[in-house]
Amino acid sequence: DDMSKLAVRIADEGFGVKLDYSIESIKQAEKILGELHKAFKATKDDDGYTGIAFEFASYIVKVIEKNAGPVRWERDHPEMGPDSFPLYMGEEAIFPFGWCIKRLYDGPSDDIWTKFCVFVLKTDPPPEAKKGFFGKLFGK
Repeated sequence: DDMSKLAVRIADEGFGVKLDYSIESIKQAEKILGELHKAFKATKDDDGYTGIAFEFASYIVKVIEKNAGPVRWERDHPEMGPDSFPLYMGEEAIFPFGWCIKRLYDGPSDDIWTKFCVFVLKTDPPPEAKKGFFGKLFGK
């Protein structure tokens, strides 16, 4: 819980963005991770990025809990391995920590809002996701 509050604080103090634990707020979290990715590309300085990824993953977990019901967040996954931090929604595992770390390092092709739509909301990717993996997967 405290970890998600750190993401809220980063958003507020670093970017002037209010994260309110709504589903829509994932779009704001995506923008912040995008800005941090740009900073990483420019400086190659990733100091603290694992912590930031964990804080934003914790935020995503709280949003899912608040809006979709109980979840179970564990440290290790039988296939993905140690420290993969699977989040179980029923029997299905998703990986918000992996989403955030990939977004920070790999850029817009790893958009967390797109993954949230597909894996949590079970909807088609948003229209802005026409490029990259999801565009190819859904033929958009």
